[in-house]
Parts: sequence; C-alpha cells; structure tokens
Amino acid sequence: MKPFPKPIKIQIIYDKELQKITGVASEEAVVSEGLNFLMMLKFIFDSYPEIPKIYPPGSMELRLNGNPPTEFEILNDGDKIELSISYLVN
Repeated sequence: MKPFPKPIKIQIIYDKELQKITGVASEEAVVSEGLNFLMMLKFIFDSYPEIPKIYPPGSMELRLNGNPPTEFEILNDGDKIELSISYLVN
C-alpha cells in the first residue's frame, strides 16, 4: 500500500478587495504534497464562489512566492499565494 502524501502548509494572501469576500487578510491551508497551483486555485474558488462570479478571468493578479505561477507548478511547504484584483470591476 502506498503511503499517504505528506501534508504541507500554504499561506494564501488576499488584497483589500478580496478581503471583503473572504473576511480575512490571509489564511493557511494544509494540502497534500504534490498539489499543483491550478488545483489550489480551484479549491480557493470553491471555498469563495463569489470571487470568480464578481471578478472575471484576467481581472486578478496571481503570484506564487512573488512570481507569476504556471498552471501546473507544484506547491511546496511554506509557499505563499497572493491574490489581488488587477482592476476594479463594476
């Protein structure tokens, strides 16, 4: 039997606009080792479905440890994901 993936901690940081939806400036997520950025983003949007409803694709700036992520970039323990609104949507 394969061992379970090791848990890792990821910090998610929201800008002031997104804090109006999330109610927090940041939060820590415990996820399985080997998770990619795109799946983590899906988990965030599943937790806060208002975000993708209010802010269409292209209106958010996404950063992983200060750099633009690739979709399938594998997350590591201690990574920081920053989400901010590129422009305000009416």
